[in-house]
Amino acid sequence: MITILTQNSHGCHPVDLKDFNSWDTGNEKEFAWIDMWQPEEDEANKILKDIFNFHPLAIEDCLKYLNKNEDVHLPKIDDYESYLFLVFNGITVSEDYTHYKQFSLSCFIGHNFIITVHNEREKNFILAAVNAQLRETILKKGPDYALHIILDSLVDRYYPVLDYIEEEIDRVEDFVFKMQSSNTTLQKILEMKKQLIKIRRIASYQKEILFKLYRGEYDLISEEESVYYRNVYDHLVRIVDSAESYRDVVTSMLDSYLSIVNNNMNNIMKRLTIIATIILPLNLITGIYGMNFDYMPFLHSQLGFFSSIGVMVIIIIIMLVVFKKAGWITMSDFNAAKLKRIDK
Repeated sequence: MITILTQNSHGCHPVDLKDFNSWDTGNEKEFAWIDMWQPEEDEANKILKDIFNFHPLAIEDCLKYLNKNEDVHLPKIDDYESYLFLVFNGITVSEDYTHYKQFSLSCFIGHNFIITVHNEREKNFILAAVNAQLRETILKKGPDYALHIILDSLVDRYYPVLDYIEEEIDRVEDFVFKMQSSNTTLQKILEMKKQLIKIRRIASYQKEILFKLYRGEYDLISEEESVYYRNVYDHLVRIVDSAESYRDVVTSMLDSYLSIVNNNMNNIMKRLTIIATIILPLNLITGIYGMNFDYMPFLHSQLGFFSSIGVMVIIIIIMLVVFKKAGWITMSDFNAAKLKRIDK
C-alpha cells in the first residue's frame, strides 16, 4: 500500500500512484510525503529509482528485508548530500503487550520530501501516528519535523513493553521469594531476560542516529527541529537505561531462584541422609537375625520380637537426639515443611 500526500499553497492533497510520475526536488513551495507499507517491488522501484533516482545501495538496503518477517536491517544513517537515508528499527506490540515483533523503517528525506518504507505485519501504524498529529500540520512544517514525529512514535512503542515486563518482574519475584518456584518460573525469568537484552540491543544501536540528528550534523535538519530530536534521544536513553536496570533485577532474581532451588535440594538431601543414617543400624539388626543359624540369642524367646522392636525405637530416639544436638535437625525444618503443606 502506497500513500502519497503533497502540500502546496492550496493545501494538502492525496495523489494516486499512477498519476505521480515526477517530482521537482528543488521546488521549496511543495512538499511530498510518500509512505510505502509492504509495497510491491515494481511500485517501490518506480518511486525510489525512476522518479527520485536514489543511490542503488540505498535502494538495496531499503528493500532487502521487506519480505522477511523477523530479519531487520541494522540501524544506519547515510548522507548523500541532497538527501539522507536512514534505517530505524521499530516494534509492533500485541494487544496485551506480551509479545512484540521487530520491523525496519527506511526513510529518505530531502529538502521537500520524505519517503518512508516499512513492513510491519499488523497495521500501518506509521500512517496512524502521523494522522494522530494531523497530516496537514506536519506537512506544513517540513520533512525534518515529519521525520521527528515518525521516530518519536517508534520510540514510544517501547514503553508499554517495558511497563509489562516491570509488572511481570514484580509478579515472578513474589513467586520466587514465597518459594513457589517451578520450571515455569524459571522459563519466565529467562524469557524476560532475553526480551530485555533484545530491547536494549535494538535501542542502543539507534542512539547514535538520534545523537547525530540532534547535534546538527546534517544540513537537512534545521536547528529549530534539532531540539525535538534531542527529546526523542532522551526518551531512547531512558529506554536503554530502564532495560539495563530491569535486566540487572532479573539477573539477581535468577541468582536468587537458583540459590533457593539449591538450598531446597540441600535440605532434601539432608533429610534423606538422616533417614538413611537412622535406617542403617535397623537394617543391621534385622540382617543379623535374618541369618540362618540355629543358635542365636533370643531366637526362640517369646519376647524376642518385642525386644528387637524396642531396641530399634531406642536407637531411633538416641540418633534423633544426637542429630538435634549436633544442629543437623532444627525446628525451622519442621516449620518449613508445615508452611509448604499450608500453601498447598
